[in-house]
Amino acid sequence: MNRQPPRWADRFLAWFCAPDLLEDLQGDLYEIFEQQCNGGHPAKAKYLYIWLVFRSFRLSALKQNQKLKNSFFTMTRNNLKIAIRVLWRDKFNSAINLLGLTLGITCFLLLGLYVKQEVSYDQHHSKKDQIYRTWLKEDYGDGREFFNSHTPLRFEALLEDNFPEVERVVQYLENHFLIGRTENRIEEKVAVISPDFFEVFDFTFPRGDKNNPLPSRDDLIISQSYAKKYFGDIDPLGKTLAVHIDSLARDYTVTAIFEDIPKESSIQFDLAISTENSRRIFSERTFTGWFHVIAETYVLFHKNTQISSVGAKMQDVVMAQMGDATYGNKEMQRDQYNIGFQPLTDIHLNPNIPLGYAPVSNPQYVMILGAIGLLVLVMACVNYTTLSAGQSLRRSKEVGMRKVLGAARRTLVYQYLSESLVLAVIAMGIGVTLTFFLIPTFNALTGTEIFFQFEWLHIGIYLLIGLFIGLIAGSYPALIISAFKTIHILNGSNQSTGKLAARKGLVILQFLVAVFLISTVLIMRQQINYLMDKDLGYEYNATVSAQLPIASDSRGMRDALNSGMANGELLKSQLEKYPEISEIAMGSHVFGTNGWVHAAFNDKNGDFKWFRLLVVDSEYLPSFNIETLEGRTFERDNGLDQRQSVVLNETAVEYLGLENPVGGKLPGAEFGEHQIIGVVKDFHYSSLHTQVEPLIIVQNPMLVFQGVSDVDITDSPRPKIVFTYTGSNLHGAVEILQKEWETTFPNEAWNYEFVDEKIRSQYESEARLNKLIVIATVLSMLIAGLGLFGLIMLVANSKIKEIGIRKVMGASPFAIFSLLVKGFALQLLIAITLSIPLTVSLINQWLENFAYRVDINATPFLLSAAATLIIAVLVIGYHSMRASKVNPIDSLRVE
Repeated sequence: MNRQPPRWADRFLAWFCAPDLLEDLQGDLYEIFEQQCNGGHPAKAKYLYIWLVFRSFRLSALKQNQKLKNSFFTMTRNNLKIAIRVLWRDKFNSAINLLGLTLGITCFLLLGLYVKQEVSYDQHHSKKDQIYRTWLKEDYGDGREFFNSHTPLRFEALLEDNFPEVERVVQYLENHFLIGRTENRIEEKVAVISPDFFEVFDFTFPRGDKNNPLPSRDDLIISQSYAKKYFGDIDPLGKTLAVHIDSLARDYTVTAIFEDIPKESSIQFDLAISTENSRRIFSERTFTGWFHVIAETYVLFHKNTQISSVGAKMQDVVMAQMGDATYGNKEMQRDQYNIGFQPLTDIHLNPNIPLGYAPVSNPQYVMILGAIGLLVLVMACVNYTTLSAGQSLRRSKEVGMRKVLGAARRTLVYQYLSESLVLAVIAMGIGVTLTFFLIPTFNALTGTEIFFQFEWLHIGIYLLIGLFIGLIAGSYPALIISAFKTIHILNGSNQSTGKLAARKGLVILQFLVAVFLISTVLIMRQQINYLMDKDLGYEYNATVSAQLPIASDSRGMRDALNSGMANGELLKSQLEKYPEISEIAMGSHVFGTNGWVHAAFNDKNGDFKWFRLLVVDSEYLPSFNIETLEGRTFERDNGLDQRQSVVLNETAVEYLGLENPVGGKLPGAEFGEHQIIGVVKDFHYSSLHTQVEPLIIVQNPMLVFQGVSDVDITDSPRPKIVFTYTGSNLHGAVEILQKEWETTFPNEAWNYEFVDEKIRSQYESEARLNKLIVIATVLSMLIAGLGLFGLIMLVANSKIKEIGIRKVMGASPFAIFSLLVKGFALQLLIAITLSIPLTVSLINQWLENFAYRVDINATPFLLSAAATLIIAVLVIGYHSMRASKVNPIDSLRVE
């Protein structure tokens, strides 16, 4: 019978156990093993032996390489112990250092999370590198260029049938349908997607068949949040929802439930049906036409496909497929109809491609915020550096004693670096914690929707970042302190704390960043205030807007407009009963929304012309107090106006070349019977990012549509009712609208918007950017103040004996203040001088986004310089007061 312990366990014990412990430990384990065997439990003895071997695997029993034990690891452990003791002993300065680093790290993490979210759009799809969105650019010369990320429905078959590089093509489009049958019908955005859509894109389906979620035309899939909205706690699978399509309320069966789509997705929807429903939605011409841009077309290419090779063959395929297609009665020419591809991950941050269904962020803003976050972190590191350098004289005796006892400079560098590493890691831990708790407040202040997603891997990442920050921030002070000369320490002479140029450079950097950030924020605030306060050419305060319901059997824009206007008259008659409601009107568009109807035509000379179209009732223009320059606007109950009258804005008159527009006609051969009755002053119906465009205003849109060759509609032209509320509490307007809406349209969901809020929302990204920079500026100013505190401490310490001599000679506190401040006046002047061209260059790039902008003047720079100077004076004043109170005996004595 084998009564030996497991040999592999014995070898493992001998491998890890220290030699001076092995004999005793192994003897004890053998003895226990023998006792178990003698007790008749040999199997149990082996298992117990193995267990005891593993239990013995502990730090105190491990072998230690003698060389390592006596050098690196032991030194590191001792350095960390000393670092913690030093930091704990000097609590005040440690707290200042910790505060500065924590503020910098928190700001860096908050802005970093925002930037990370912006650059991570569509990264969750496993085939993201193979997915491209198709765009279409038509260029017919003479300014007739049409660039769209929406494409014709026939593109799906075109790309699949003619390019072997294509693995799959799917289409995505959005439409608004009424959901529900009788009571509380709600208009919802519904996605219309190809049945194999989810073979290209990755979305999670907790319920239903994820491989074939839309098996038939009458099926519907729904997000988890919408499943809760419509079905509550009832299982929605197999249940039906009525969707109003093609003038009929059709029942669609819920076949699958998908998780709510992540925010970082360019494709966003909560309800989706199959593109097999397209023939219920669109006419037959839509499926064969080359110029009906409706859907986003996504292409999944085979791996390692060269997109350039597909593009090289595109024109040959297009010309062969288009055959006898014409545009404006002219045969299509090569390179007039161009199809290209945009990477999926490029969509969110590329404003050069026209908008699809998803909003696009400005990459310039993302880069600005990323740079500011990094800049604030650098400021925190500089702050730590200057504070540590300012405190270096206090540690000269410690350095002298260490050097006398034989410490090498490398050893001292390791010691002082250990302090910065410990502090940086602690600051990182506090910063991460603060970031987690500040995210809701940050989102509320800035209007962002960032979130903190923790994974265990992040611990290592944050630790490495903290160590890197500690290394960068602590290197300069460590090198300065370790360079002290022993002879100078022992005879009590002043120590050099670094080259004068480096010290002045830190001062200039602190001032430069402070002036730059403050002046940038002030100029941005001026521009945003200008956008908010500029006279837009109409009055909109306390104006409420609501989209009117249309009949379920409405077909086309004409039916929708007529039905909506008729419903608007019913609601209008109810609202007129309230004295606090006035200026009630209706129109196809309301201010604060971009994408009004865009139409184009060829005039009598064959020149290409385009314009925006607004359909209104007779009260729309007067209700917004839009000024009439020539002729008149529409008159109430004037049948001729309702059929054929046209009003133009100033830009349209100039653009169309009309010298005497009133009484004349539009310069097109195909328009219906009409007459121009008036010209209104230009008003900014779009945002101030763009110039005022030509606008044609009518009551009957069909007279215009007869003569146009192209129509592009982004903002829904369904009629909206608007009115002005003169009561003291705007909530009263909402209550009145809700009451009369539910009385007039009991089966329709109601909605409302305040026009002034819609106008402000056009500049939401700029306002958000400004708020983010304000937060970063405040934090950077706090950090800069702490850094300046350290710099002046450095100067005060280096001049301690000079100050003592001046006090003996009768110098006043103001004279000491002048001594300290004159060294910083030149640096402040240099920083202001350097910041001006830097700020002007960068802010001009931002202002190029606006057609209407403020002029940059000296005021923001003077204010920022004054703010920085005040901070400097306060800090210098504090140090000069401290220095003036020091007894000259203490500062002049030689130890």
